[in-house]
Amino acid sequence: MKYSVKEIYYTLQGEGYHTGRPAVFIRFSGCNLWTGHEKDRSGAICDWCDTDFVGTNGINGGKFSVKEIINIIKVSGKEISI
Repeated sequence: MKYSVKEIYYTLQGEGYHTGRPAVFIRFSGCNLWTGHEKDRSGAICDWCDTDFVGTNGINGGKFSVKEIINIIKVSGKEISI
C-alpha cells in the first residue's frame, strides 16, 4: 500500500517539548475535516486552517510505502519525526 505524502522536509521543531531540536516533518495529503479547496472553506469544521495538504506536489512529496517512509526517516539522521 502506498500513502500520499504532500511534503517531507527537515527543520527545527518549533513547539512543545522538543522545541529547537532537528526533526523530519512528514505531511500526508488530505484531511478528514475539509477538502482544502477554498470553495469548500465555509463548510469546513476548521475554516481557519492554512495548511496546504492537497496533492503530492510539495517538497519531496509523492506516494510512499510504510517501509519507504521509515527509510526516509532513518536516512535523515533526525531523532524526531513529526
